Amino acid sequence: METRDKFKNQKGIALVVALIMLLVLTFIGFAAVSLTTYESKISGNERVYNNAFYAGDGGIENFRGRVSVGEFVYAVATSGNYQLAIGDSVSNVRYTRTIREFGGNYYADFFVRSEGVSPNFPVAGRVVIEAIVEAILMAPAGYN
Repeated sequence: METRDKFKNQKGIALVVALIMLLVLTFIGFAAVSLTTYESKISGNERVYNNAFYAGDGGIENFRGRVSVGEFVYAVATSGNYQLAIGDSVSNVRYTRTIREFGGNYYADFFVRSEGVSPNFPVAGRVVIEAIVEAILMAPAGYN
């Protein structure tokens, strides 16, 4: 009979259940804070990458615009580089030109490499974009 009386006496069980529930909720809270910190780091890295990507893409588009008005097409130098500021990011553009003849027309082919750099502490984001840009020459190669 004594064992049945011990189980009927449940004084303090509510305190034990409440403490266990509090411990579980504390672990859930720590996990949520840890996850939020991790997600904010991911979004920060994504922002830096996107800035660098758009800076690199902007460098390619800037080069295409300059070629469309003939800036590098008739130049003496067959390669070169320049730097372009896009927002708080920088684009380092390098190009190499080759001239070819096809069907009686002369074309200037440019291999363009644009490196977008987004400054950030402690590490800068860097993205390299490469493209081939083609322009038709209105005069034969070597003719000025």
